Amino acid sequence: MRVDRASRLSIRAQIVQQLRSALESGVLGPGSPVPSSRAVASALGVSRSTVVAALQELEGEGWIESSQGSGTVVSHRPHATSDVARDPAGSATMSDEDIEIDMRPGDLNPEDISRVGWRAAWRSIEPSTTPPPPPGSAALRAALSTYLRSSRGLPCDPSQIVVCAGTAEALTLLTLAFQWRERAVAVEDPGYPDIRRTFQTLGVRWVPVDVTDADQFLSGLQSIEKPIEAAYLTPSHQYPLGHRISPGVRGDILRWARDAGVILVEDDYDSEFRFGVAPLPSLAGLDTTASTIYLGTMSKVLDPGLRLSYLRVPTHLLQPVLDTRDALGATVSAPVQQAVTHLLTSGELARHIARVRKLYQDRRATMLQSLEKIAAVTHVTGTEAGLHVLASLRQGISASAAVEQARSHGMHITDLDDYRARPDPSNPGLVLGYGQLKPATIRHAVNRLATLPALQEADGR
Repeated sequence: MRVDRASRLSIRAQIVQQLRSALESGVLGPGSPVPSSRAVASALGVSRSTVVAALQELEGEGWIESSQGSGTVVSHRPHATSDVARDPAGSATMSDEDIEIDMRPGDLNPEDISRVGWRAAWRSIEPSTTPPPPPGSAALRAALSTYLRSSRGLPCDPSQIVVCAGTAEALTLLTLAFQWRERAVAVEDPGYPDIRRTFQTLGVRWVPVDVTDADQFLSGLQSIEKPIEAAYLTPSHQYPLGHRISPGVRGDILRWARDAGVILVEDDYDSEFRFGVAPLPSLAGLDTTASTIYLGTMSKVLDPGLRLSYLRVPTHLLQPVLDTRDALGATVSAPVQQAVTHLLTSGELARHIARVRKLYQDRRATMLQSLEKIAAVTHVTGTEAGLHVLASLRQGISASAAVEQARSHGMHITDLDDYRARPDPSNPGLVLGYGQLKPATIRHAVNRLATLPALQEADGR
C-alpha cells in the first residue's frame, strides 16, 4: 500500500480503495487478519485516526468485522454491499440522481410494505363512474373514525372526518374556510418548512414561536403581541426536535386557546411509532372546549405518494370546512380511498404498523449506536418516537459544511437550520432520517459521516 499526497483523492479514500481492491481480488481472504490501524498508519506515515476511519468504512460495508479479543478479520460473508452504496470518493460534485444514501427524514422503504396486503387492497377496488363525495367516501370516513378511536382514544363521529390530499392541502382548506388570509397564524420554530411556505403562499402572516424546549410553546404564544387566528403545532413528536409537550402544559395550552379564541391545529404526523414510552393523549382528545382540529396522515405509515391526509374537525367548526371542501371538490381519487379503506377495515394496516415498528426500532438502535462514533455529536434527541433523530453538534462545528461534504460523498443529510425561521449557527445540529434505511446502510452512512472534515474539527484533527 502507498498514498499519493498529490492525488485529488483524500488519504482516507486511497486507503479504502486499496484495501477494498485487496478484498475483492481475494488477496485478503475470509478470516484473514486485517493489519492494525497502528501498523498501517506507521507504514504509510499517516495519522492513525485516518486509518481508523477507513477501516470503519469497510466494516460498515460488511467487508471486515471486529470482535473483542479477536481483532479485525475479513468477513466470511460475501462482500455485503448489496444494500449499501459504494463510496464515490473522488467525485467532486454529485447531482440528486447520483446520491446513494438519503438520510433526509420523511422517506420510507417500499420494501417494508407487504406486497400481499398491498395487492389485496388494490384488488378490492370497484369501478366507479362518479367521484367520491368531497369530504371523502362514507366507508373511508367511518374507517378513519374507528381508527382514531382505537389508536388515539379520540372520540370521533364519521361526519367529523374530512379527507384531504396531503398536509399542505389540508392547511389550504382550513385557511380558506376560516379566512386566515392576511391574518396571523403561529407556527413552531424550528418547524416543518413546508408549513411556513404553504401559509406564505396563501397570504397568511405566520409568526414563529420558539420551541427549543419541550414546554416552551405556551410561553411563546403568550408573548405574541398582535392577535392570532390559529396555532399549528406537533405536540406528540415535535418536528424536527423530537420532544413531547407534557400533559400539564397541554392542558394549559388548551385553556389559553379557549380564552384567546384561537383555533389549534394539531399535526399528529407519526403517532404510530413510539419506542419505549407510553402514548400521550392528543390535544384534541383532551380538548373539552372543542378548539382543536386534528390533522392525521397516511404518509408515515404507508406511502408518501398516496397524498392522503385527513382532518377531524370539532362539530361547531365543521360547517365552514365542509362548505369549502364542497367548493373545491374531492382531491383524493376513488381508487385510493377504496384501497386505504380496505387496509383499515381488513386489519392489514394494524398488522403493517406492528411489523414495521419492530423494523424501525432496530434501525433506531443502530443509528444511536453508530452516532456514538462521532465525537462532534454532543447528544441525540427525538429518540422516543418517529423515524428521525436530531444529532446536536459541538459549538464551532459547521452543520452546513457537513451537509455539503456529505453530499460530495454520496449522502443527503439535513442541517437543523433548514427548519429554523432564522439560522442559529451557535446551536448546530443534523437531522437524520433512518426509516428508509437498513441497519447495514445506517452503519455505513454514519461511518462515512465520521470521516467528514467538518465533523472532525471537534477533535482538533
